[in-house]
Amino acid sequence: MYDAIVLGGGPAGYVAALRLIREGLKVAVIERKYLGGECTNWGCIPSKALIEASHASYLPKVSKVAGINLELKSVDSRRLMGWVKRVVLRCREGVKYLLSEADVIEGYGRLKGRNEVVVEGKEGRKVVEGKYIVVATGSDPASIPGLKIDGEKILSNREFFELGELPSSMLIVGAGVIGVELGQALARLGAEVHIVEILDRPLPAFDEDVSQVIARYLRKYGIDLMLSSVLKSVEVRGGELVARIVRKESGEAKEIKVDKVLIAVGRRLNSSGIGLEEVGVKVTDKGAVIVDELMRTSVPNIFAAGDVVGPPFLAHKASREGLIAAEVIATGRTELPREPIPSVVFSDPEIGIVGLDETQAKSKGMRYRVVKLPYSVLSRDYTRLTRTPEGFAKLLIEEGTERILGAVIVGNGASEVIHTLAVAVASNITARDLEKVVMTHPTYSELVSELAHAAVGKPLHLKLK
Repeated sequence: MYDAIVLGGGPAGYVAALRLIREGLKVAVIERKYLGGECTNWGCIPSKALIEASHASYLPKVSKVAGINLELKSVDSRRLMGWVKRVVLRCREGVKYLLSEADVIEGYGRLKGRNEVVVEGKEGRKVVEGKYIVVATGSDPASIPGLKIDGEKILSNREFFELGELPSSMLIVGAGVIGVELGQALARLGAEVHIVEILDRPLPAFDEDVSQVIARYLRKYGIDLMLSSVLKSVEVRGGELVARIVRKESGEAKEIKVDKVLIAVGRRLNSSGIGLEEVGVKVTDKGAVIVDELMRTSVPNIFAAGDVVGPPFLAHKASREGLIAAEVIATGRTELPREPIPSVVFSDPEIGIVGLDETQAKSKGMRYRVVKLPYSVLSRDYTRLTRTPEGFAKLLIEEGTERILGAVIVGNGASEVIHTLAVAVASNITARDLEKVVMTHPTYSELVSELAHAAVGKPLHLKLK
């Protein structure tokens, strides 16, 4: 019998397994396909590799302002996608190496009892027993009713990153994180990109001022952004893929011809069909496994972590929850909190968010004030060939306590700088505390100092009105 069975080898599962191994426990990891899960194989890693390549292809256009004349002869998209797949493979093999002390079992796992998992794999059926079980089965791409993802013409992000070469034209359904990131990358690489979004702005889960900046940049890259619109049908006509888009209010319809359609409308939890209800594990009506702050389910020896317990669907959130579950199993306690979880969008410009945004603070009825600065206060941004002059940073500060509730950054460097503010939110410190820290010049981290000075009424590089 194993000390612990981890069901799923993604960011929640493999991190939990690593911590359990290092605590001296005997661990089995059951993974149906690839170690590393969604993030390593079809999400975080391949998308960032593609985004990095797209920035390189865009350099000839932006470097002219500095008197540097480069020529982009061509983009070999087959070779590019091969490189992306090699990046994924290296990361996947890295996870495999780290788990060398665990028993990794390939197959589909299902709970048979509170201490048993049945695995259906290439080598047949086997039963694995363990004192504890960690359910980390993640999520799959969601689809649209009436529109089947066929892996050839209509794709999810998984099929997209299995392509041998990039499409020359694509319709992306959904202007969320995946749609925005991949849409911009493809546009920079020379593809014709259309994005249809049912709501009235891209990245609708974020504050409106964030969406406004991103909408401008999507259109800057020549992307056909169709808001308040729905995809009504996709059909092959005369050998061509034709999509029909309808505006919600006016009913006005238009047809576009594309090589591929990418469905990027969210995630579907992998909680059904794995025996949870049969062994007494409670789930919500949306399929999320119900856990407490220690990641324990309604069955004391069964824990759950990652996407399967609900949003946000982020790899680092999953890993933190996997760590918590592992520490509780191994030692009976943990000092690790589940929040705050920073969120980053690798769009152009980048977005970093931590803690509460204005939409969330309002919904909670909290009293707060906003300190907001434009990116024009940063000398560092003027030194970039790809400036983000529309960018901004803001703090949400609680009235009375003056503690920092949350932060939003839109602009170059946001994916890195946001973590300094994550420390501030996690530590319940105030802007006056942040003001004491000296930040190096010229860096994007100076945003933190500028925000702190402005928050206490003493802005440095911004004139008082």
